[in-house]
Amino acid sequence: SPKRKVTITAFGDSITEGRTGVAPEDNWLLKLGSKLGKQYKLYNAGVGGNSAREAMRRYERDVLASNPDIVLVEFGGNNHDPRPGRSHRRVGDDEFSLLLEKFKAGLPAKCQVVVITFPPIIDEQHLFGPLVPGGKVDDELQSQRQIVREFAERNNYPLLDLYKLIYPNRYELVLPDGVHLSPAGHTFFAEQMAKLLRKYNLV
Repeated sequence: SPKRKVTITAFGDSITEGRTGVAPEDNWLLKLGSKLGKQYKLYNAGVGGNSAREAMRRYERDVLASNPDIVLVEFGGNNHDPRPGRSHRRVGDDEFSLLLEKFKAGLPAKCQVVVITFPPIIDEQHLFGPLVPGGKVDDELQSQRQIVREFAERNNYPLLDLYKLIYPNRYELVLPDGVHLSPAGHTFFAEQMAKLLRKYNLV
């Protein structure tokens, strides 16, 4: 009988979804799929604008229902929505840690996890700059990037530290909106993820 395809499900926000400001064929997950080959089935469970709390409400439907062998998980940007009237959406550090634990607890035993940090925000280009003290949008995300790193380390999950990888070349790899990845950023994301999956013998 033909070997079952390996399912890789990417779970996250607009960075995972990868539709903002780029052509569909530039999407990082599609590029990753073409690097890995036909024996892999890739499923994009990224939804733009989702905080970790909002995403966990669709965890069973969008992630577990895909019966994944590998889950690539990325959150952090929308947990800090600074807009007036949006305080109910914010996810603090303690809640974020609990949501990551809930994510882990729900996974099937066979499932491998790869954890991804939220990429750099270019403060002076980001829409929320004027809404954040000193315009330091990126700083608001640092504690949760660290929570993500520690979650990976504690559970021996491979970590793709997209923040550290992209930071030196952020003006090239991030769109002029200061947050979403450029076509070059998508290519870079796909290359780095393929490299990490191979390094850990996940593909």
